[in-house]
Amino acid sequence: MKRNSWIPLRFVAVMIATAITSCSSGSASRVETEAEMGTVSEKKNALRHVVAFQFKDEVPAARRGQAVKDFLELKNRIPEILSFEGGEDVSVEGFAKGFTHCYILTFADEAGRDIYLPHPAHIEVAEKNKPLMKDLLVIDVSGEM
Repeated sequence: MKRNSWIPLRFVAVMIATAITSCSSGSASRVETEAEMGTVSEKKNALRHVVAFQFKDEVPAARRGQAVKDFLELKNRIPEILSFEGGEDVSVEGFAKGFTHCYILTFADEAGRDIYLPHPAHIEVAEKNKPLMKDLLVIDVSGEM
């Protein structure tokens, strides 16, 4: 791997670690069982859809909470989502670049992600909540992890 490609992967790794840390702290929603994730080899080849965002300053706390709830509910509405984890940033490292929330949606493969993206439930949540976002970052990571 080239050295210059390491920096973006490190940024993604920090975001993923932050999401996992917030899940274990109890401040986030987490749905993951071995039955949902499949075998270890299937996990390695899964596609991770990383979504990080920050709300506009003027968005009230109650509306922020509803937007997060809407997003988390997708795990119950789209069967291709194998796991959904993440939450609010709790990192003390100072590398969040303004992002306050990070979520990782796991799909079996690109085909699962490709069903999710145009799914009516995803479109509904995106159209409802994207105007509330000050910034949004989406990265898909595939292959062995």
